[in-house]
Amino acid sequence: MADAASPTPAAPPPLHPFDILSQLDQRIRQRIPVAAVGAQLSEIRGRLALRLGSWNLLFSMDDVAEIVPMPRITRVPGVKRWLLGIANLRGKVISVSDLRDFLTGQPMPQLPSSQAVVIRAGQWDYGLLVDEVIGMRHFGPQHRLTALDGVEESLRPYVADAFLNDGQYWLAFDTGKLLADPRFLHASQ
Repeated sequence: MADAASPTPAAPPPLHPFDILSQLDQRIRQRIPVAAVGAQLSEIRGRLALRLGSWNLLFSMDDVAEIVPMPRITRVPGVKRWLLGIANLRGKVISVSDLRDFLTGQPMPQLPSSQAVVIRAGQWDYGLLVDEVIGMRHFGPQHRLTALDGVEESLRPYVADAFLNDGQYWLAFDTGKLLADPRFLHASQ
């Protein structure tokens, strides 16, 4: 009997961070108690949680195209400081902005945990530099805050909802409002 050389199965390609978060989201949803599946299921909110300075922000997964390590940026002359420049993301040119600098006027120091959250608006992608991507967070109606009075003035126009869970405040950031803001769209000096 001759040994037939059998091909070694190819290793699966590494998962993209967005796929990992999606799988994590599915596993968490599968663990929701059966009693909660009824009327409250539509109230559970799965959002991408990230940190920007002292803020805990939540992005809708519908808005997030991907999460990437800080890409190599080419500066663009004649733009506001918060527009860090442009980057080539697999052949597609995107702008990369320092979200904290845009909101507060104070640039964000780039940390080893800094990442760019790429949000999509139609045919355009925008990279937003954030301190850290935490993962998925889910909130029920009991976590929702009724007022946004405590939200800082510079952030308030972009906050759609707020939650309190385990002593931490989480702010649902509306990327649509950011991308509709003329100040963000017109970054020239």
